[in-house]
Amino acid sequence: MYLIIVYDTARDNCVKLHKLLKKHLFWNQNSVFEGNVTQAQLVKIKKLLNEIRAEDSHVTLYSIESEKMLHREQLGPPRGNTSNII
Repeated sequence: MYLIIVYDTARDNCVKLHKLLKKHLFWNQNSVFEGNVTQAQLVKIKKLLNEIRAEDSHVTLYSIESEKMLHREQLGPPRGNTSNII
């Protein structure tokens, strides 16, 4: 499945969430991560998010069965790294 995660959190918690999500997904832009995951990976990511996110932070997960079903339009220069080519 294709997963998009966005979050809003305190500045000191932002680094923890960024490091966690960067291990599993591609960083798209500030507080936005996306990528293909298995159901097991999704369960693991959700568990880890619940463990490290600040109590007052807000995290939204969007999932679709296939990236092919996603229409993306970007305005302005891209941020982050959505490429898996080294």
